[in-house]
Amino acid sequence: MKTLKYPPAIPIADIKLSGAPITEICYTAQTTVDDKYKLLVDFKVTNENDKKAMGNMLQRAKTILRPSHLITALYDKGYHTGSEFYCAEKLGIHTLVAIPAIGKSSQAPDSKYNLENFTYHKSSDIYTCPEQHTLTSNGSWYKGRNY
Repeated sequence: MKTLKYPPAIPIADIKLSGAPITEICYTAQTTVDDKYKLLVDFKVTNENDKKAMGNMLQRAKTILRPSHLITALYDKGYHTGSEFYCAEKLGIHTLVAIPAIGKSSQAPDSKYNLENFTYHKSSDIYTCPEQHTLTSNGSWYKGRNY
């Protein structure tokens, strides 16, 4: 196994798993580009991943641009994070973000039981499963992870 050494003037980079067996040591560049003129508005080089980058970059863009109209931001699926959508909403910025595919580990063993195959009935607060059985709540609320 090789030991990697960094020059003292360069901060530690992030280790990114690109897919077995590839591991990359790199930085991430966050950028903001004007759609009309294709000009670079802002950039930030970091060793953090994309999941928590959208809100900060939107705040920076709003500060730089001082828009008098609604801003629409376009992001790829790496930015599909609930807390970052909340930040964009608080800033009054409309976002368009690709929805990532659901990973195999998050799917039901039989795909017909994945969430998209259940029907929610808002008026009675129940779900109907693919076999037409009714699922009711136990009345408890559970706090999920904040992605």
